[in-house]
Amino acid sequence: MAGMLVWAAAGCSSVVEGAAEPASGQEGLFDPCKDIPDSVLEEVGLDPATEEVDIEGVEQPGWKICSWTEPWYYLIIYSNRFTVDDAKKNPDYTGFEEISLNERRGVQYHRASDVRIDKCYIALEAKQGSIWIVVDTKGIAEQKGSTCGLASEYAHTLLGALPR
Repeated sequence: MAGMLVWAAAGCSSVVEGAAEPASGQEGLFDPCKDIPDSVLEEVGLDPATEEVDIEGVEQPGWKICSWTEPWYYLIIYSNRFTVDDAKKNPDYTGFEEISLNERRGVQYHRASDVRIDKCYIALEAKQGSIWIVVDTKGIAEQKGSTCGLASEYAHTLLGALPR
């Protein structure tokens, strides 16, 4: 048995050279983890050390995702090719409110199944499609404020760091 394990382990020792390829559909997308400077995060009260890339480190095709941890919620920025109108057409979302930030069109909304609005989305138009600013309550944590109010605050304060 030990000989089989050595042989099996030896068969897995190949080295792959070169740079990792991004997940399909990510080419040219704004990358919130790389493109928002730590100094900007600190200015809006976020701790850059809490940054998490993608979803538990796994790239999602067509998306660039970055999140930061706060005591009772996560701030998540999704970068994608979907338009604001695409989000409005998605039946999983409801409660759409048109917004304008410095003459930039956007929409605030939440999941249809989320009656407490534990997770609030703001999608802003961008040349690439849209940028979503999301505040999501941690698990069963008690909300200490409005997730939509926080998402709106972050959208306003981070606007200068987000692509048009």
